[in-house]
Amino acid sequence: MSCYTPLLSGIKEKSRSTVTICNVLLTLFGFFLLFFWFYIVMGKQTSEELDFVPILQPSEDMIAYNALDKLRLTAIKESEELRKNENQSDEVATTTTEEPKTETAATLFPAKTTTCDPATCNSAPCGKRIVGYYNGWNNQKLSENQFLKITHLVFAFMKINENGTISFENEEKKSLFLEMKEKAKEVNPSIKVMFSIGGLYNSEHFSKLVGNFKKRENFTTSIASCLEQYQFDGVDVFWKWPETKDKAHYIFFLRELRQKLQNLQNSGLLSIVTTSVGFELMDGFHLNGILKHVDFINVETDKMNGKHGQFTGAPSPLFSEIGEYEEFNVDWTMRHVACTTGRPNQINMGVPFYGRYWKGVQDSVEKGDEMWRTVETTGKSGVVFWRNLESEGFKKDESTWHQESKTPFIWDSKDRLFLGYENEKSLKEKMQYTIEHNLGGLTIWTLEMDDDVNSLLKAVTENVECRGEEVNKNDVLYKCEN
Repeated sequence: MSCYTPLLSGIKEKSRSTVTICNVLLTLFGFFLLFFWFYIVMGKQTSEELDFVPILQPSEDMIAYNALDKLRLTAIKESEELRKNENQSDEVATTTTEEPKTETAATLFPAKTTTCDPATCNSAPCGKRIVGYYNGWNNQKLSENQFLKITHLVFAFMKINENGTISFENEEKKSLFLEMKEKAKEVNPSIKVMFSIGGLYNSEHFSKLVGNFKKRENFTTSIASCLEQYQFDGVDVFWKWPETKDKAHYIFFLRELRQKLQNLQNSGLLSIVTTSVGFELMDGFHLNGILKHVDFINVETDKMNGKHGQFTGAPSPLFSEIGEYEEFNVDWTMRHVACTTGRPNQINMGVPFYGRYWKGVQDSVEKGDEMWRTVETTGKSGVVFWRNLESEGFKKDESTWHQESKTPFIWDSKDRLFLGYENEKSLKEKMQYTIEHNLGGLTIWTLEMDDDVNSLLKAVTENVECRGEEVNKNDVLYKCEN
């Protein structure tokens, strides 16, 4: 062994120790770099995922329905906060806290210079909305007096195309609607002119369009573009009828449409139509979720006794029904919506300016009550406008008043013909009900069904008795079930 061997051996031992320490340090440093890289990458990925949520969220049914559950859990709290905020707003007029805005008499009828007589312009009774649909049946035009007696004019309908764009039904309707819009604004500058989309014969594309994010984006963009291009004041969504599977997507659609309308130079109004009968109403409409994004709801009440029913009756009975059909009346429907939402001022009662007749009518269901009669399965049924009652062979002076339903009917025992309809008296009853229960107003289907002297429109706008005491606009004046 050389004399250097012990020294070299010591050096080797120290080298091994040094190498071991270096290896440990390098390993720890490697773990640190790996952890740091993992942190950066995952942080970026998480950020990207969060940015992507608004795109994925509407298309995922589970997330959509979780959103609905959240809405349900907060509905009561929101209603309480709503009333609290509104009480505060009465004391501090400059405070505005809730979205969307709720129309009041001040917003519906802003002070401005008009071309109409101040004594008659903006003459809607008791600060209520008077919304009139206009379809242009037989190209019939509206009169100046009609424009002066309504707060909102709604053209029914714009056409929904399969790709999500909307358009006028044809050039004839386009010309008629735009002419009526210009005339309405000239006569009554405070009137709100809207267009409606959907209806009985054009709702088939709704479900597919609102259930897909890209299609929904195109749909809402087209609606907003149409509103801006033709200078309408708002849009009414008349979907007949959304199903349970559409409930969440419908709210997403209304939320996104509201955002588009708010981005316009003149933020547009947004309303929808709901059905009347209980089980249908609850299937496709989450009322509290909807009211977060719309200005008001038009509640259809004119299909209580239709052509497919087993009995005759009033198309829109204010009260009363028979047997298992206890929910088939206006009072039940309006009570349900007002109690569910806690926002009666955003709810309009729909009223028909037409009647429904049946042929082949049989005996009365209850002795002494001529309103409810059975109908042959092959019996013919149809609709008759108020303006055409006499020309269709019905004599108004032969009508009978039905006290329970607060509606008239005509019964021809010889020809086994029955007609249920609305007249001046029944519509006054509905207008007073609207005032007494603090509802937002009335919605008419349709204005051109009235006669040449506007008998029915006058009935709901003239000589109406307002409430003696003041109430908060969203006080629910029903006895609601817990």
